[in-house]
Amino acid sequence: MLSEEKKRLIEIEEKYRHEIAQKLKAEAQSAEENVLKIEQTIWNKVFDLLNSNFGLWLLSSVFLSGGAALYQSTSHHYAQKLIAQKEFLTCEFEIENRLNAMDYLVKKAKTIGEAQYALTPMTKSFGAVTPEYEHVNIAGLYFKTYQLTGIRNKQSEENVKELEELNLGIEQSNPKAPLDNETRSKLLKILESLRQHSLKLIESGKGSLIY
Repeated sequence: MLSEEKKRLIEIEEKYRHEIAQKLKAEAQSAEENVLKIEQTIWNKVFDLLNSNFGLWLLSSVFLSGGAALYQSTSHHYAQKLIAQKEFLTCEFEIENRLNAMDYLVKKAKTIGEAQYALTPMTKSFGAVTPEYEHVNIAGLYFKTYQLTGIRNKQSEENVKELEELNLGIEQSNPKAPLDNETRSKLLKILESLRQHSLKLIESGKGSLIY
């Protein structure tokens, strides 16, 4: 039989999953619309140019001079950028999802046991944005964004390291002991710092990877 504490944790998790699912759905739709708008704007400009007299002359010159290969190379490069853009946003939304889950549950936690459960997203997702990220630890997700963007943030690296150390200490503590305010404050401060950096990356990533 489930204890009252376990029932309460399950209720909190289900409520959070519903809230985050709605948020992620809205953010993902917004990001997708941004990518599509940028793509549509680019191709509209290209078509306007090609429909002009100059465009027809340029197009003929390009193909007659063997420029078709350059055109294909450019198209492939653009397609690869779009793939990287979507992969980056998916990874960042997964990170944001986990940070929000931990922040929400740490605020509700009263015991070490509840804090241990609240930090579960350090190693696996409660509800992954995509199945491939479900069992990827949060440090691995940050490394993935670095691979995609080349952006390395030392503050975030330090925050993740500190969060891992706090998590290790909590895992080794008595689950029935109360969660002290100092530890809770440290966790929330780190999570907020990581969340702010993640939001900035998501905003900057909506267009910066495309070009």
